[in-house]
Amino acid sequence: MLVRSDNLRSLTAAGQEAMVAYGVTDVIDLRSESEVASSPSPLAAPQPFAGPAPTYTHLPLVDDSTMRKLAAAPDMFERYLMMLDHRADAFREIFTALARTEGAAVFHCFAGKDRTGMVAAMSLALAGVDVDSIAADYAETDSQMATRYEEWLAAAPPEQLEEMRQDLRCPPERILAVMERLDEKWGGVEGYLEAAGMPSTEIATLRAKLNH
Repeated sequence: MLVRSDNLRSLTAAGQEAMVAYGVTDVIDLRSESEVASSPSPLAAPQPFAGPAPTYTHLPLVDDSTMRKLAAAPDMFERYLMMLDHRADAFREIFTALARTEGAAVFHCFAGKDRTGMVAAMSLALAGVDVDSIAADYAETDSQMATRYEEWLAAAPPEQLEEMRQDLRCPPERILAVMERLDEKWGGVEGYLEAAGMPSTEIATLRAKLNH
């Protein structure tokens, strides 16, 4: 029901066809306003496909002003916590949109690892998946993106290599700590979304969809 992805800018015609054939009815773009402006989604065009196309919705998990604040955080884990603390309304909008999709939904950001990683982990928790499996799914990001990591690191200035290498990693303990914070502060993902204003009926609809 949910497909996690990186930026769809390079989606080929064959990829577009495969996405529709898979049953994707909606694409949710989690990137910031400036990211979308500098690299518009092909799905945002009036007629992106020759045939039926998924509905495109831009719901920035991190807006431009928050992006600048995240850049000052000491590490990626602190950035994740800042997203939880300061972007609850954005999470509510994203999960509400996921609950209302007709078919499968693609949700993506730029790299497909951090913003989408959090949405994926929270979705799996809503579906009742155990935390160890959620952590394993998150950690799988590193092997899936190994080639892209190499490209980014090769282009990085030498003085930024080590910091970038740490930021790119998706260690399971990071998402485990995020899930622990959700449990401690809000009683879990459902409690977090309810506190953000998402009706329990919408949460139940999404859970039923994920468990279909």
